[in-house]
Amino acid sequence: MFVETWLLRRSIATVPEMHELLRGCYERFSIDPATAFCLDLAAEEVFTNLVRHNPSDEKFVTMTVECTPQEVHLQWIDRGVPRFEPSAEQLAVDVTRPISQRRPGGLGLHLTRSVVDALTFGY
Repeated sequence: MFVETWLLRRSIATVPEMHELLRGCYERFSIDPATAFCLDLAAEEVFTNLVRHNPSDEKFVTMTVECTPQEVHLQWIDRGVPRFEPSAEQLAVDVTRPISQRRPGGLGLHLTRSVVDALTFGY
């Protein structure tokens, strides 16, 4: 098992660095490109949400990655954020409707949920 924790600067400009750190895990455990793509998409969506939607003055977000040949677990710790537990309704995004008829928000979490086995929130 490979476990590593990084402090990522709270900035969209940090996304390429985050992908590079994850790439090391993928290479070490020979994660196939399709799975790596899904993990990168999920990681970018979650990190981007943390950066854009947290009004905190915290300068860093903690990301922990646990890799085995069978599983990859990603965890983020974001200090100073108000409790966020989206309801099923908030997470429901009707992607069959035209964008002009959809309510704003939720698409990033919808995409994330569609490419991972589990997405949980904890406090």
